[in-house]
Amino acid sequence: MSSRAQDIHEHFRSVGPWVDWDGHTCDGFKYGDPQTVVRGVAVGWQSLRSALEEAQAKGCNLFITHEPTFYSHMDDDEAARRSVPAQQKMAFLDRTRMVVYRCHDLWDVYPRLGIVDSWSEFLGLGEPVARARYYNVHQVLPTTVWELAIRIAGRVATLGQQEVRFSGARWKTASRLAVGTGAITDVRRMVELGADVLLTTDDGTVQWRDGAWLADLGVPMIAVNHMTSEIPGLHNLAHYLHEHFPGVPVEFVGPTCSYEIWATQRFNELGLWMRRDDLSDLPPLSLPEGYTCRPMRAEETWAYIEVMNRSACPGECDQAWFEQNFSKDPEYDPSFQMIIWKGDLPLAAAGAWHGAVAGERWGVIHWVGVADAERGKGLGLAVVVAAMHRLRERGFTRAMLETQTWRLPAIATYLRLGFRPWPTQRYPQERWNRVLADMELWRNGQQP
Repeated sequence: MSSRAQDIHEHFRSVGPWVDWDGHTCDGFKYGDPQTVVRGVAVGWQSLRSALEEAQAKGCNLFITHEPTFYSHMDDDEAARRSVPAQQKMAFLDRTRMVVYRCHDLWDVYPRLGIVDSWSEFLGLGEPVARARYYNVHQVLPTTVWELAIRIAGRVATLGQQEVRFSGARWKTASRLAVGTGAITDVRRMVELGADVLLTTDDGTVQWRDGAWLADLGVPMIAVNHMTSEIPGLHNLAHYLHEHFPGVPVEFVGPTCSYEIWATQRFNELGLWMRRDDLSDLPPLSLPEGYTCRPMRAEETWAYIEVMNRSACPGECDQAWFEQNFSKDPEYDPSFQMIIWKGDLPLAAAGAWHGAVAGERWGVIHWVGVADAERGKGLGLAVVVAAMHRLRERGFTRAMLETQTWRLPAIATYLRLGFRPWPTQRYPQERWNRVLADMELWRNGQQP
């Protein structure tokens, strides 16, 4: 049985009572004949000319867009409709007899499958602990906000976004993440919901206004592309239409990020060195019940890589990374990597490595990671202790490590284990002075 475009509209009306269908809504037909028999449905974030052409090439004659077609929210700006791009778009639609329908107010808040809930699910955040109409707040394991930004960047990279924006103190520890989508990311409302870190969009916040307010409040902000934040929900819309109109082909079309970037540098990372001049008085290794720690075996490089991908550098580590950092070294031995296991799951790792500073040989604590879900159990401290013992077994009498200025929880652990700041020309005392001042704020729970 064939379906008309109007049939899909009537279905949407039946499942979305929260939409003011007969009043003020942007949802509905934007161009073409609602009685058109649908040969194929294209779902896209916006009915850009390029997306319309892609839809036609795939045999679709109904385009369901989430955002406007004619450059204003209600598609009612007559000056915009008279503009050259709009006139060219209408000529294309007339020629192809394609119908354009907007599904925005319905799908933004559709339970579980809609834009807001799909975004949370895509990010792997679990069930919200607080909700508002356009926002979810999620409890996350306490982590530095810079690590959180890195993990989010890894997720949106799969949708074609090459970066995330960040503002705030990287070292801040957060546990309640508020997420919003689209152009509705009111930072004050998100803070009112109890969030201590926000995930906003580039169309939803203004840096000089919202960013400044958050900076003075001491709440960090991560921002992604408006389009990217809504793509998971639109994929779900395409699946939904396929299930409810099984006789109609459904395609997802168009871009998934609205821009590309050219970066002159990846990020402003500031490093630090720390040293422990005596390995003779090491604390004993202590593990929670059910966990074991042992040197890595030759066939277990996958385990070390898995831990790093679930902690220090999500999604960035592979066999080539391991070879570059470890196994290409002439002295490489797999037993130099220490791994903590729970059953057959690798959950924490550290390298008991080696290096030279100013011509002097040092044992090196290298590439430490704890799987995100295992934070707060003391595994980071334990795996570093294990690596220190392994260095002593290798004959080293002293050890050093390199870390970053924002890793205050890790620096606190290293200090607890007897490492001390090591200012150098490369990593000057002024940098350490700032880190130690930040640590006082961090320990006291104060704002930067």
